Amino acid sequence: MNPRLASPRSELDRPRTSLSRRFAIVLLPLVLFPLLLMGGAAYFRARAILRSQVTGQLSAAAEAQVQALTAWVQEREQRLLIGSQRDALRSAAAAVLASPEAAEAQARQAARRELEQLRLRGESEVMFSDLLIVRLPDGLVLASTRDSWEGKLLPAVQQGRLAVGRLGTTALYDDPLFAPSNVALVSSVPMRALAGDEPDSMLVGINTGLRLGTLMEELQIYWEQRGPYRVERGETFLVLEPNVVLFLGRYSMAPNANAGVAHPVFSLIRQNPSGTAEYDDTQHDPALPVLGAYQWIPEMGLGVVVELPQQEVFAELTALVPFTLALILGAVAVTVLVVTLVTNRLLRPLEVLTGFAGRMARGEWNYRVPEDRDDELGVLAAALNRMADDLSGLYRSLEARVAARTRQIRTASEVARAVVSTPSLDDLLSRAVELIRDRFGYYHVSIFLLDDKGEYAVLREATGEIGAALKARGHRLAVGSQSIIGWVTANNQPRVASDVGEDPVHFKNELLPETRSEAAVPLQVGGRVMGALDVQSTDPDAFKPEDIEVLQTLADQISAAIQNAQLAKRSAEAADRARLISEVTTQLSGMLEVDRVLQTAAQAVHHGLGGPEVVVRVASPEAAEGDGTPLADDQGAGGAREPRA
Repeated sequence: MNPRLASPRSELDRPRTSLSRRFAIVLLPLVLFPLLLMGGAAYFRARAILRSQVTGQLSAAAEAQVQALTAWVQEREQRLLIGSQRDALRSAAAAVLASPEAAEAQARQAARRELEQLRLRGESEVMFSDLLIVRLPDGLVLASTRDSWEGKLLPAVQQGRLAVGRLGTTALYDDPLFAPSNVALVSSVPMRALAGDEPDSMLVGINTGLRLGTLMEELQIYWEQRGPYRVERGETFLVLEPNVVLFLGRYSMAPNANAGVAHPVFSLIRQNPSGTAEYDDTQHDPALPVLGAYQWIPEMGLGVVVELPQQEVFAELTALVPFTLALILGAVAVTVLVVTLVTNRLLRPLEVLTGFAGRMARGEWNYRVPEDRDDELGVLAAALNRMADDLSGLYRSLEARVAARTRQIRTASEVARAVVSTPSLDDLLSRAVELIRDRFGYYHVSIFLLDDKGEYAVLREATGEIGAALKARGHRLAVGSQSIIGWVTANNQPRVASDVGEDPVHFKNELLPETRSEAAVPLQVGGRVMGALDVQSTDPDAFKPEDIEVLQTLADQISAAIQNAQLAKRSAEAADRARLISEVTTQLSGMLEVDRVLQTAAQAVHHGLGGPEVVVRVASPEAAEGDGTPLADDQGAGGAREPRA
């Protein structure tokens, strides 16, 4: 018995199972790829949106911390200002200031009591770490809440690091008196203790150590206290030029200052006083990327930086990755199950999709899959159509760019052939500017050539009536002048003004009011500048790098053509001179009469050179020997023969 007929059912089932597997193998990548593409695009899009939101929050946080710091400083400056006007403090300062070396202990003690009362507000709030009264202008400490400072000179005053004539606050690093190897916020206000018009002393408030640590703890908006533990998601710290970072250590109230830190914020602040950036955490963990916002406070000489680790920013988004992968895998599993169970129903859509793939492979970008289903295949068809739209747009864009580039090269070759085939220099230049303007659609095209001395670039040819007017008035620009032509001819390099209103080198021509962008390339042969090719457009930013390459190629062709035309002209002139000499020599041969020889020579030179008048003078033998006596002419002695033509 024929085994093929023995089990017809098994034979029928076998191709069905094989078709299902093949169909699943074909369809699964088509489903998986769009899912992965959409999942990846959604992830990166969500990441970008989240980063943008966090960046805005960081900027707002940095600004809020600057405002908090400024309010904190202003509160202490106000207290200093009020204290400097208290009669008791001024009287105590005057007593010590009158004779600081011989001041009585009682006077100093009174000044210290006044300073101590000013340092505290209420019974518990400490406004300053220390207060002191300083004599101006030498910076001698007259009285202080820390008696060990009295009688010492204040280095910050001597070095000019404190503003002695106004109320202000300055951040100082490594001050030998206030904060060695650390940072202190120093507020000061001028004071007149003695009678006089000018301030004779200064009231200075110091905040360092725990006082500064309390301030910095208030600035930590990303710190959260959970019971006995503190969760530090981000960090706020201060920076001082040129390389000092002041931060609050973990579980510490005393700030630490690190000098010589190569933090990226320092270079960013020099470019822009405020902003946001993404960089590695050079302070704690160089392998940890962070998002940071910074703002510089110039009047205090410090900046506020708020940082947040990127792993904190994208933590919730990262938590969605396993769910997204599970979702994609689940969709793939469902697709395989559906393909296996309903092969016959999905066979036609599969053929359509296969045909779509084949057409896309052959470059039929306009073909789309019908989206008449509401199941997974319908979603797949829509995704493939979107993919086809994207690929079609990209393909057409590339085709358009290649076509535009090819058109530019073809046009440049056409212009170069036309220019090279023109023997006359004037015709060559006129044809060159007209062809470049017409083929490339520029507003104005002109060619400048250097004069014999190389001092000026003279307009030799330009397009339109404006070009004719400029040529008529002898338009020229000095080499190296404040103009694009002057710059190009001086430097032998192309130059582009994307917006002529903002380019400092652009020379504004009142006859060309519609010019918005301009480009010029040098005309040169062997490194020797001959002039410049200038093109102008009514559109801003009209010249791309590839346009400059094409223009430079044209300029090189025109330069070679100009040189050939000039050489041809010189050769023709030399040939004319040689022919003239030959003709004169031929006419003079055989003539024995002097007058006839001279008359013939004058007429030949007149006709050959085209001069209005040619005079041949003959000296007497005595004049030839140097005695100055001319030959006699037809009318008597003392004259000279002057045959004219």
